[in-house]
Amino acid sequence: MLLYHYREQDWVVLRYADVLLMLAEAENEINGPTDIAYQAVNDVRDRGKASLLPTGLTKDQMRERIRHERRIELAFEGQRYFDLKRWKIAKQVLNAVTDGLITYKFEDRHYLWPLPQTEIDKAKGILEQNPDYK
Repeated sequence: MLLYHYREQDWVVLRYADVLLMLAEAENEINGPTDIAYQAVNDVRDRGKASLLPTGLTKDQMRERIRHERRIELAFEGQRYFDLKRWKIAKQVLNAVTDGLITYKFEDRHYLWPLPQTEIDKAKGILEQNPDYK
């Protein structure tokens, strides 16, 4: 666990479980559900005394298991929103929330940030503004 110490409060910056789940996700996306992906997820599950993943999962099944594991393991740590954006499912998931205090209106343009005009100016025409922010 990597901690950042600011005054009297320690902040968790990166947890080992997050690293293992990132490894499992990358391995599954590149090579499918290999022993490396299984081991990484199972290490996280074993620490929490959860049952190990069943063998023989397809790439899509493993992807769903990893995404679920990230949702459960990293709950309330501020990772979910960025995971949803990275997986390009934020619009589908967030706009489907109907029982919260906030009504989401996630749009495709929210997957990218606008580039600061100062950076575009410094690049002298090499950088262009993201299309939805022109």
